[in-house]
Amino acid sequence: MTIEIKGTTVEVLGKQFQVKCSEDEIESLQKAAAFLEQQMQEIRATTHLLSIDRIAVIAALNIAHQFLNIENDKLAAAQKVNDRLRALQNKMDNILGQRQMELESAE
Repeated sequence: MTIEIKGTTVEVLGKQFQVKCSEDEIESLQKAAAFLEQQMQEIRATTHLLSIDRIAVIAALNIAHQFLNIENDKLAAAQKVNDRLRALQNKMDNILGQRQMELESAE
């Protein structure tokens, strides 16, 4: 099975960019471009920056910051789940151990 690479156009702040990606990623790429467009429009409206380069860098920093916060939250949640699973496993081991001892002493 070969992955077909297609070209698509995305528009950000009135500029069009040709991008190549696999056909099944085009919709995701378009959504990402729309998200970037929204972020850049908000920065432009609130800071009155005129340089698209500066707006793009600030948007990239904001998006990277959001991404890292989400990753940290995800890691913390996974650690909590793992801790809880370990605690439950220990409880189960203790209960099974007690039951085994009860059975052995009853024999």
